[in-house]
Amino acid sequence: MSQVRWNSMLGEWVIVTPKRAGRPFQEKDRECPFCPGRPETRGPWRVLTLDNRFSALSPDGGPVGLQEGVVVGAPAYGFCKIILLSRDHKQQIETMDDTQLALVFSEYLRVYSELSSQPGIKYVMEFENRGKAIGVSLDHPHAQVYALPFVPPRILKEAEQSKMLWDSEGSCPICQTIEKEVKSEDRIIKQTENFISLVPYAARLPYETHIYPKTHVSSLVELKAHLLELGQVIRDVVQRYAAVFEEVAYVMVFHTRPGVGDNPYWHFHVELYPPWRDRSRLKYLAGIETGAWTYTNDSTPEEKARELRSALS
Repeated sequence: MSQVRWNSMLGEWVIVTPKRAGRPFQEKDRECPFCPGRPETRGPWRVLTLDNRFSALSPDGGPVGLQEGVVVGAPAYGFCKIILLSRDHKQQIETMDDTQLALVFSEYLRVYSELSSQPGIKYVMEFENRGKAIGVSLDHPHAQVYALPFVPPRILKEAEQSKMLWDSEGSCPICQTIEKEVKSEDRIIKQTENFISLVPYAARLPYETHIYPKTHVSSLVELKAHLLELGQVIRDVVQRYAAVFEEVAYVMVFHTRPGVGDNPYWHFHVELYPPWRDRSRLKYLAGIETGAWTYTNDSTPEEKARELRSALS
């Protein structure tokens, strides 16, 4: 069984999961396990959520109290799901029509609502890994969901920064960012009625893109009336990536509120991280990034925003 282990040097939980080393990789002549007609994908469906057979987490045994500094290791309680975004092996988000997009984002909401209500779950992270450039093992369009027994360190850091500004100024970093970016327009990719996509002012990666709701909402639940519009904005960003890169590859993560405590300061958003330095060269994370968590971006966000803006013009 997988374990969570406390890293006392960094003050964070690590999931140790040797089982995942045996997960399948999509080989050229191998049948896709996610295409219709396979044992788990029979019957009529357009979007389908499955248990991850190579899960890093398991609900077996129930929740385990994790007390930092007291508990140093425990069974890795939680849930891992796979969301199949389409029956069509080649239908990625940039080619989906609005009907399919609405189904996909309604499923994101349904799965989030279901897992966030489970006992012992402190954070639900929905994300999509795509492309051989980032090591994706299966090509079929799919996303993943981890329902975790702890709040991950990146989210804790965002929460700390957001709460500090909320307590001092009654605002959040994203609300202030939207106000500033709308005035300058230098880094905006596109605006719709309820969302804005942009390359952030201090982007860690050259083509990093964020999507913000213009209203201060904490999760997909409050965006229920605008799920299709959110999907359309994400589709627009990925279409721009497809126009710029030789291979569409990215990590997309929904940054939703922590599942514990009162979080009025949290502003839901989506972050996309392509691994590219330019059209075909990868941006490798090396010494300063991996060893110090300090990123060097060898381009300007303004330059990359212009490139993405013009990609579909």
